[in-house]
Amino acid sequence: MEQLIRIDTLRAKNDSVYRKLEMDLTKSFYKYADNAYAYDPDFDMKSLEWYIPRKRLTVDEMTKLVLNKEAQFADANAPVNSQYKKLRDELKQYKTIKDSGGWITVNSKVEVMKKGYEDEAVKKLKKRLKAEGFLDQEDSLISKLFDDILVKAVNKAKKVYGYKPDGTAGQTFIKELNAKVEERIQQILINMERMRWIPTETKDSGRAILVNIPEFKLHVYEKGRPAWEMDVVVGKEGTNTTVFTGNLKTVVFSPYWNVPPSIAKKEIIPKGAGYMARNHYELFNHGAVRQKPSPWNSLGLIKFLFPNSYNIYFHDSPAKSLFNRDKRFFSHGCVRLKEPAKLAKYVLNDTAKWSSKIIDSTMRSGKEKFVPIKRPIPVLITYFTAWVNDSSVLNFREDIYGHDEVMAKKMFLNSYKTTRTKPMPTKKTEIKPKKDSAIIKKTEEINKKDKLEKDS
Repeated sequence: MEQLIRIDTLRAKNDSVYRKLEMDLTKSFYKYADNAYAYDPDFDMKSLEWYIPRKRLTVDEMTKLVLNKEAQFADANAPVNSQYKKLRDELKQYKTIKDSGGWITVNSKVEVMKKGYEDEAVKKLKKRLKAEGFLDQEDSLISKLFDDILVKAVNKAKKVYGYKPDGTAGQTFIKELNAKVEERIQQILINMERMRWIPTETKDSGRAILVNIPEFKLHVYEKGRPAWEMDVVVGKEGTNTTVFTGNLKTVVFSPYWNVPPSIAKKEIIPKGAGYMARNHYELFNHGAVRQKPSPWNSLGLIKFLFPNSYNIYFHDSPAKSLFNRDKRFFSHGCVRLKEPAKLAKYVLNDTAKWSSKIIDSTMRSGKEKFVPIKRPIPVLITYFTAWVNDSSVLNFREDIYGHDEVMAKKMFLNSYKTTRTKPMPTKKTEIKPKKDSAIIKKTEEINKKDKLEKDS
């Protein structure tokens, strides 16, 4: 390979030398991946899209190399993605905080601290926020009273960590603040690595859609610049929304929901024919289950398709109250949109007939209608737990799926815990089908069909 680099312009040629080189490189990569990860129960081959392994370092060693722009972290090797350099600038600030002793831990005796509350914990909270730059006040003036100055500081921090700025400090938010500065440094380094794999430009119309899973946000870009954004709901742990790229090609008005067989067997059919009728489900195609178009449909009134092997798409949702939550991971894997009509109008704006009025009426027609998009729009489903926003403010989010946790072990010799909050295990109770002969018969047919497919 080195010889070819020295003597050739590296233009692809359809000859045996290039073909053999390509195959040998690919073979070496897969042999390495298999050797390094085959016996790791936590490893998912998809994660190679996020991180090409290299020699592990300590967090301190990597921080030093990154800030000094040495070795593989030199500017010559840095991605063009501007986020990489923005995160590197923030890394310098957090290393300064670490070198100054980090920050203190806050413990509160009450569930929520708010304006007017007075306690030693309030004083500690002020010192903690000052250490990260959210509060600018002389130590001698820091009191035990939760005052207006603290309300403003808390709100600044809440925006950074992804909470509604309501001026209060609850236990969940305090737990976020109590993550060590070393953990935040590790988090920045992990996300800098991820930035290497994100494209910086879009082609064709220059439009692109990016969903950042831990942020619970959909972002629309035009020619690389942010245009607008909306809140979304993503997959809950166990039915994670997958990281991948695709192209948005079709809008479906008044959609059926074709229930995946696993969900139908576990959550729909066992509840009986009465439940299915009340919730607008029907059997079709030899025992499959689907939900009819209606305002009660789990997909809402519209969905957006970008073909992929994970059966993930954007859709409306009748459960509007979930968008009021700070952390929104409740779905079976698809991405629910807070403002689906707005996205429909945007992606169909190259077709004059699709006005807001027509979009609304078609969404509520009760008849499924597929509409192709003239120019497919690139879609990126991403997973960033640290980034710098359009206002040049560093943001952190919880490692909801544990991807940071896995990546930290691959990157560092002394990885720290991440911000992942693992849910308490719950005892699963089996739902037995009601004594409805038709439903039981269909359930048996589906089980038999699944077994045949699995055996084949």
